[in-house]
Parts: sequence; C-alpha cells; structure tokens
Amino acid sequence: MISKALSFLTKFLNQEISLKYGLDTDMVVPSSLTNPDGSIADNVHNKIVLSIINVEHETYVKSSGNFNVKTGNTYGKIAPPVHLNIYLLVSANFDSKNYLEALKMLSAVITVFQANPYFTSDVNPEMQEPLTKLTLEIMNLPVNELSHIWSGIGAKYVPSLLYKMRMITLSDERIKKQTPSIFGLEGKADSK
Repeated sequence: MISKALSFLTKFLNQEISLKYGLDTDMVVPSSLTNPDGSIADNVHNKIVLSIINVEHETYVKSSGNFNVKTGNTYGKIAPPVHLNIYLLVSANFDSKNYLEALKMLSAVITVFQANPYFTSDVNPEMQEPLTKLTLEIMNLPVNELSHIWSGIGAKYVPSLLYKMRMITLSDERIKKQTPSIFGLEGKADSK
C-alpha cells in the first residue's frame, strides 16, 4: 500500500509538471538519495526525489480487537487494520549549476500539492485499490531537526520540504479463525 501511494504521487507530479513546463521526461522519482553503502543513488541526478523518511502509527484512529466477518454459515475473525502516516521528503537533487532549476521544480511540487492537498479515488481514478484517500500537509522543521535528517540520510543538504502523508491503511483480510454459526430452535442462524 505504501508503494502504491508513492507511485501514485510520483505519476501525478510528473503529469502536472510535464503539463506546466512542456517536459517530455519525468522529473520526479521515488528513491532514497543514497545507497546503503553511502554512495549517491544513480537515478536521482537532476531530479525531484520523493523519499520516505519515517512511518508513524496513527493512534487517533483506534482499531482494537478482531473483526468478525460472516462467510456462509460461519463467522471468521480478521485482524484490525493498521493506520499509518508517512513522512515524505521532497528533495530537489540538482547540480549546483542547475540550482535555479532545482528551486523552480521544488516550487512546482509545492504549488501542485497546494492546489491538491488531498486525493480521493473518486476524483483520481488512477489511484490503485485499496488506496482510496490521501492527504498531504507541509511539516515545518527547525534547522537542527533538519540537520539531523540530512545527517541520517548521509547526503549533503539540497533544497527540500517535508510532507506528512495521511493516512495509509494496511490490513490483512485473511480469516484467522472460523467459528460455525449457532442455529436457534427455528433453524435460523443466531449471530450471538
């Protein structure tokens, strides 16, 4: 589900930026800025890079216990869904000679997300099931926290912005346990 959300946003941004600037190449890529060995990733040169830097459990939406679902004459128990918020770093990873282009592309992303702060599958049919809704909000960070993020990434700072993407719901629809229905005296299933 997380990959579907990131793929959707990447495609959406590429379409909007291509329309605005008449570009025939994708300017936005989903990627980390560095490889696990610390080297710079190959596919991020002169691109806007979407990187997930944190996944947070959404505690406001409570899902306690198991859910019962009826299948025929049995009831099944499935685990409740997990609701997540994703912290998405949008980085303009351009050479220093293309610094103004980096700022232009970062501004383009900001204006696209400002005009489209939420996405639904009704308005955006290209959202893949089971993804139905996403919202984006800018996260303001103090300089020291920003420094910690870039140190953790292991890359030099480039113009960037952090968004909180809400809410990704993950669920396992497999039935964990089945219980037969209890039939009453008249032969009708009793839901107790």
